[in-house]
Amino acid sequence: MSLAAAWAAPAAALPSFAQQTGEPCARCHVGAYGPQLKQYGRDFKLFGYAAGDGKNVLPPIALTAIASYTQTRADRAQQRHFGPNDNAAFQSAIMAYAGRLWGGAGAFAEAFYDGVHQKLSLSRVDVRRTFTGTVAGHDVVWGLDANNRPGVQDIWNSTPVFEFSAFSSPFAATPQVSPLMDGRLATRVAGAGGYAMWDDTLYTEAAVYEPLDRVLLSRVGVATAATADRYSGALPYWRVALQHEFADTHYLEVGAYGLTARRFPSGIRTAGEDRLTDVGLDATYQYIGSKRRYLASHVTWIRETERLDASHRLTGARASDRLDSYRADAIYSVDDTWTPAAEVFRTNGTRDPKFFRTPDGSPDSTGYVVELAYAPWGKTSSPVTWANLRLTARWVGYTRFNGRSAGASANDTLFLGVNMAVAPLGGLVKR
Repeated sequence: MSLAAAWAAPAAALPSFAQQTGEPCARCHVGAYGPQLKQYGRDFKLFGYAAGDGKNVLPPIALTAIASYTQTRADRAQQRHFGPNDNAAFQSAIMAYAGRLWGGAGAFAEAFYDGVHQKLSLSRVDVRRTFTGTVAGHDVVWGLDANNRPGVQDIWNSTPVFEFSAFSSPFAATPQVSPLMDGRLATRVAGAGGYAMWDDTLYTEAAVYEPLDRVLLSRVGVATAATADRYSGALPYWRVALQHEFADTHYLEVGAYGLTARRFPSGIRTAGEDRLTDVGLDATYQYIGSKRRYLASHVTWIRETERLDASHRLTGARASDRLDSYRADAIYSVDDTWTPAAEVFRTNGTRDPKFFRTPDGSPDSTGYVVELAYAPWGKTSSPVTWANLRLTARWVGYTRFNGRSAGASANDTLFLGVNMAVAPLGGLVKR
C-alpha cells in the first residue's frame, strides 16, 4: 500500500518547449517554472505538444538536474551512502524529449536517473496526436493519447499527478496508504485512449490501461518485488470537466475522474480478486490580476471503494473498505518570480489492520505544506530562453501519520531544492 517512492518530479517549465514555441516558460506556467499551467500551457498540451513558431528544426531535448537538502524532525532509517538525517544529495537527473514528433504528433517522455539509489529508469511517457473539426455545429478538438500513468495526460493541476508539492525528497517520510490514482500505478501500466474538448468548454476522455509484466518493467528500470500486487486485465479510466473564463480575469474548471482495477494481492491468483474503484472530484480556479500577479488554486477529493474478496480470504481483512483522499492548495505568483504556496491534505478510511497494515490499522494521515519558490529566469526579460532555474524551500508538517496523532510531528520535513533545466540545442535556434 505504500506510495511510489522514486517517482520523478512533475512536468515543469522545460526549456525545450520554449525552444519550440519561442515563448518564455512563464507564458505556460505559474511562477515561470510550474508545474502549474496557465491557459496557454493547457492549450499547448491539449493540442499535443506540437505548437511552434516554425523556427525550430532541432530536436526538443531537455536536461534537468535536481539537488536537495532534507532535514526531518526525527532521524529515519539510514539509506546506503547517507545518514539518518540532514542529507544533502544530487537527487536526480532527467533527460526528456518534450515537443513535436512528426505527422502532427507530440510527446513528453523522460529517462530518469535516481541519484540516491543510483538507478536509471524510464519515467513518464505521454504521446499525443490532436485534430480539430466540427460536429453538429460544435467546434471540437479531439485526439488520441498513449501514456504510462493514469492522469499524467490531464491538462489541469487538480489531480494527484501534478500538485505543487510533488517536488519531494527521497529522504522524507510519506504516508503508507494512498488511492490507486495517487501514483501507485505510475510506470507500471501502459494505456491508450481518446479525448475531446467541445466548444472550448466541455472536456471528455476515456482510456484503457494494461498492467506491464515484471520482465518488461525490469528492462526499463522499474523494480517490482516478487510479492507485489498484480493487476488483472484492463483498467478503465475516464475523465470529464467543464471550464470557463470570466472577463479575461477569472478562470474556473470543475470535473470528475475515475479508475477501476482488479487486483491479485501479493500476486496470489488462487484466492480470487480484489476490486478497487477510484472516483474523484476536482476544481481549478485562477485569477489573473495583472501581469505581475497570478493566483492559482486547486482542490481534489478521491473516494476509493475496496471490495476485498481475495484479501479477506488470504489475510482475514474486512470484506470491504473505504479510503478518502483530499487535497487543496493555493499558489500566488509575483512577477513570475516569487511563488509562495500552501497546501492541506488528508487521507482517512475504515480501520482494517490486515489490509492497511499500519500500526493500529487506520489509514488516516493529515498535514500541511508551506513553500516558497524563486525562479529568476523563464521570462521575456531573461538573458537566455534555453535554461531555467527553480530554488525551493518547503516545510511539510503532519498532525496525523499512518493512523496516529501521537508522534506524527516526528515526520515533519524541511526540504531545500535546486532544479536546473536546460535545452542544450536551444541556443542554436535563430529567431
